[in-house]
Order: sequence, then C-alpha cells, then structure tokens
Amino acid sequence: MKRPMIIPMLLIIIFTICLSPGHSVNDSSNETALQATAAVAAPNESEPGSVPRLSYIWSVTGIESGQVIMVLNQDGSDLYGRAKYEPDSGQAWNAVVIGLVEEGRVSMVLTALKDTGQFSSRLKGTYDSASESIKGDLLQTSNGNISLRSDFEAMWINPDISSYTAARAEPRAAASTPGQEINATLPGAKDNLLPASSQKSRYHDVHQDADRILTGVGDISQIPIGMSGL
Repeated sequence: MKRPMIIPMLLIIIFTICLSPGHSVNDSSNETALQATAAVAAPNESEPGSVPRLSYIWSVTGIESGQVIMVLNQDGSDLYGRAKYEPDSGQAWNAVVIGLVEEGRVSMVLTALKDTGQFSSRLKGTYDSASESIKGDLLQTSNGNISLRSDFEAMWINPDISSYTAARAEPRAAASTPGQEINATLPGAKDNLLPASSQKSRYHDVHQDADRILTGVGDISQIPIGMSGL
C-alpha cells in the first residue's frame, strides 16, 4: 500500500529539480540581453564629438548695422564661402570667408573691401544645436587698427547654398597716376596728342621756293638776281 504513494512523490521531486536549472538559465539570458541593450543605448564617452553641419546660407548680425548674408561650404572641419552686405542706403560690399569648426567651436575670418580700404572681421563662437545658431565675439580691423569689438549671432536661413548671389557693389574709381595729372596741366599737352601731319613743322623746305628762284619773282636772299657780284 505504501509503494503507490512513493512513486508520485519521486516524480514530483524529479520534475522540480529539472525545472529549477531551466529558470536559472532563462534568468541569466534575460540579464545578458538587458546589459547589451543598455550598452548600445549609452553613448561612448571616449569617442570625440561629431562635427556639426554648417553648410547653409546664414544671416549674421553684429558686423554691420544691418544683416550680413553669408554662405558657407564645408569640407570636413574646414569652412569657406562668401558674404555680402546690401543696405537700403550706403555702400554695398562682397567678402570672402574662411574658417574652421571643431566639436561645436567655430572660428571664421571675413575680409571685404570698401572705399575706406580693406577690413577683416574675426568671428569666434559656439554652435548651438538646439537653436541651430552660432553665437560669439567679434573683432574687426581696418587699416591696421582695431575698429570694432562686439558680439555676433548667425542663424541659418536657407539650406540651398546654390541660391546665393553676390551683391551689386559699385566698383571703386581708379586713381589717376601723378604723371597723368601733370601732363594734363602742361601747356601744349593737347597739341602733343595731335597727329604728326596736323602739326606745323619747325623747318622750312627750300624746295617750295624753286619756282621763285628760277623766275626771279620773290627774292629770297634779299639780293637781286644777277647782282650778286659773281
């Protein structure tokens, strides 16, 4: 009578022993999967920050009283492009731009030409990915001196850099050379520009008096013909 009771109990013990390792294996697998997922989701702090993309058309304030439009091309960390200023009144100008971006730190130099001479603006700032803008300080030099210290801000306004067009800046008047000014004021300067055929010769051609010599009309030597004593 006792044997039938022992057999079911043995089956229960065996089933429990076999089930326990299975649970531990599943728990271990789940823990490993969670660790792998966390490792992928967490950023690798040892890797350097990526270079932001700045190849846009930008609106820059701080260089002039109005906005300056700048287009940037990008080759890795190198920046290059052009800029222009087109005020409602006053002188417009075009400029060249060259710069560098490193992990959000941006440095650029903008060089343009005005009637007063060449001026350069150094823009040094930080790119903010949230506002997609560049903010920093500005140093401007002209004729070898510092002409402006200020802040600047640049915001991109167009991703299509091919739509950029240069300003219609009036060319500077060419300065006349001192030699040209002197020649223009010298007496007879205009006469020197006349063709040689229209200028009066300083020499008299005696062949023009051949007829008068042969006919005796018009005594050139002031001595009557035949009375020279010869």
